[in-house]
Amino acid sequence: MLMDIIPHGGGGAMAKIKKELDIEKIIQRAVEEGIKAGYKQAERAPLDAYRATERRLYALPTLIKKVQDAREKLQELEQYGLHERSRDIIRFRRSGQRRSNEEILEALIMDIKASIAADETEIETLKKALKQIENDTYYLAVKGKYLDGLSDDEIAQAISCDPSTVRRNRGRLVRVLAVWLYGAEAV
Repeated sequence: MLMDIIPHGGGGAMAKIKKELDIEKIIQRAVEEGIKAGYKQAERAPLDAYRATERRLYALPTLIKKVQDAREKLQELEQYGLHERSRDIIRFRRSGQRRSNEEILEALIMDIKASIAADETEIETLKKALKQIENDTYYLAVKGKYLDGLSDDEIAQAISCDPSTVRRNRGRLVRVLAVWLYGAEAV
């Protein structure tokens, strides 16, 4: 390919062609390494998505409680305002900016509302994902483990099966949830 463009004569042209061939080898090697890395990532991605799904499921009850607590704090702030020795006032004053109590209150309310919105989005996403599997016979294997804190033996007793069946079907259902949450990355 490069030999077709070799000008006749000059030794400098041969050095240039050798340099171009070296660059082509480097590029080819980089492409091959990129492909290998892609294969490794593709092999690891489903496991990562599975684990991430489990972490999100374990966090769901805590997130629900956190939103309830944040709503109570928000209501209290909107109703009574800030207390003069509130940690929140101190936190905002430490930032180096001089703000009035009203500005601090407004910033704090916006901060809490943003946190609630983010947490509610995660809760809604997980609830939608769980809806996809709620009619499965082994739904309790997921709900019991991650949301209710039940052991595999307790779940097995509730659905009249062996604990190994609970584990196997929970794995199957978590993989379904992982695909719903992460798409093709989880496949």
